[in-house]
Amino acid sequence: MKKIILLFTLILGACGTLFNSSNQDVSFDSNIKGVKVYVDGLEICKTPCVYPMERKSGTAIVTAKKTGYDDKQIVIRSNFSKIAILNLTFWPSWLTDVATGGMWQYNKDGVYIDMEKSNLKSAELKQIKKDVAVRRFALFNYSELKIEAATQQKNKEYISSLSELSGLSEEKLTQTINKTTGAVNLAHVLTNITTSSE
Repeated sequence: MKKIILLFTLILGACGTLFNSSNQDVSFDSNIKGVKVYVDGLEICKTPCVYPMERKSGTAIVTAKKTGYDDKQIVIRSNFSKIAILNLTFWPSWLTDVATGGMWQYNKDGVYIDMEKSNLKSAELKQIKKDVAVRRFALFNYSELKIEAATQQKNKEYISSLSELSGLSEEKLTQTINKTTGAVNLAHVLTNITTSSE
């Protein structure tokens, strides 16, 4: 009986490992498909993809590469997992979390990469900067945009701001937002619309 209680305590005590596991699924997407994604110099996948990154302290350097485009680098930082705090009361579990990496959590579950063509002309660069601004606004404010699009309120602050950024009418944006299924989907759709309207 004592052995069972000890085993049960050890399993429950390693909270970070039990709930977080030693890997964290991180999704990668980009404005163009088939971008090679490297983490700390090792190629892991091509966008869009999900990769189980090993939990560790410090940072992970994500590099994105595609022929004809400038390389992009993004730093993903790991933070102390809040779940692992529960182990402070039981040191064997703490050692388990340290050994497996379960005490760490990356600050991003998803990474969106904006690739830029090499040797761009001024007009192309201006269009890309506009597309990036539109996508970023859509990604960070998707919930608010969805609420405004679904209601009949007159003052639609977020849709109005997106209209100014994109050059699309508020009516067109409202229809588009209502048809989309997520932030990334909206970003892609808006990019296609603004590019085709140029």
